[in-house]
Amino acid sequence: MPAPTDSIYAYLTAAPASGFAGLSVEILEHWRGDENLLWRVRAGSEEAVVKLFLDAGQARGRRQFDGQQLFAATGIAPEPLWFDRYPEGLARQVLVYRWVEGRALQPDDADDLTALVASLAAVHGGDVATVRRISPRALNLEYFWSMLSGGLKPTQQWLEKSGYPQMAAFLRELEARGQTLVAEGLPLWHAAPPTPIHGDPRPENVVIQAGRAVLLDWELFGLGDPALEMAELLHQQRMRWPGALQEHLLAEYASLSGDAAVEARVQLYRKLLPLRDAAFLVSGAQQVSPTERMQPEYDQALPMLIETSTRALMESAEALDDRLVSDAANLRDEVEHLFTSHQNS
Repeated sequence: MPAPTDSIYAYLTAAPASGFAGLSVEILEHWRGDENLLWRVRAGSEEAVVKLFLDAGQARGRRQFDGQQLFAATGIAPEPLWFDRYPEGLARQVLVYRWVEGRALQPDDADDLTALVASLAAVHGGDVATVRRISPRALNLEYFWSMLSGGLKPTQQWLEKSGYPQMAAFLRELEARGQTLVAEGLPLWHAAPPTPIHGDPRPENVVIQAGRAVLLDWELFGLGDPALEMAELLHQQRMRWPGALQEHLLAEYASLSGDAAVEARVQLYRKLLPLRDAAFLVSGAQQVSPTERMQPEYDQALPMLIETSTRALMESAEALDDRLVSDAANLRDEVEHLFTSHQNS
C-alpha cells in the first residue's frame, strides 16, 4: 500500500480516536478529490469512506460533519462516524462516514433530477436553529450584488487603462441593468431569511439510492440563500438541461419549498449569474503574466478562452437586456486581443 495509504491504515487500526481501532481493516479503493484524498474501507462488517483534507480541513471538515449529521437521518446524506481535527500520525484532518450504496445520478434522467431537487428542498427546509455556521456562499441578494458590482469597478478601470474602452463601457452598461434589477428585487428578500444550504449540489455530488438523491461533499454547508443555490444549479447545468426541463425542475422545487416568492428570487439570480461569469473571465485576463501568455499550454487554451468569454458576454446581454446582444457580438475582436496581447498584465 503506497503512502499515505500506509498512514491511513495505521491510523484506522491503532489511533485512539479511530472508531475502527482494533478491528480488521481492508482498503478497498482510493481516489483523489479536488482538495482531498479518499479511501473506501471495510472495517469488520462496516464499509466507510475516509476523507483526508488537503486544504482548510478544520473548517471544511467540520462543515461537512455538521451537514451530514443533520441530514443523515432523513436519508439524504451519508451518516458521519467521526471527525478528527488532530489525527495521530496524519498531517491533515480526517472525516469518516458510512459508505452509501447506490449509483451515479444520470444527468439526463428526469426522475433523478427531480429526486435531486427534492433533496435540495429538504435541506433548505431544515431547522435553522441547528446550523452553527454561515456558508461561504452569499447570504442574500444584497451581499451577492455587493461582491459582484464591487469586482466589476476595478475591472472596468483596468480595461479603460489597457485600451479596451468599448468593453469597459459594455460592462458598465450591464452593471447598470443589474443594479436596476437588484433595486427592484430586494423587497423579495425581506421575508426570506437564510436557511441551511448544501453549498455544492452538483450532479457529480449525488448518489441515487432507491429513488432518493443522497448528497455528498457537504464542505460548504451552512446558512445561505436557498434561491441562489437553486439558481446556481440550474445555471451550471444550462448546457445539459434544456429550458423546458429547467423550468419543470424550478416549478417542482418551488412547490416543495412552500415559498410562493422563491421562484421569482431564483429567476432574478439567473439573470445576474451570466454577468458574474463574464466579469470573472474578463478580469482573469489581467492575472495572466506575459510569460504565461507565451507558454504552449496558453496557446492551446486560447480558442476556448476567447469563445467562452465572448459567449459569456452575450449571455449576460441576453439575460439583462437583449437589446445589447449585438453590442456583445461586436466585442469579439476586443476579447481576442485581450487574451492574445502580451501587454495586458
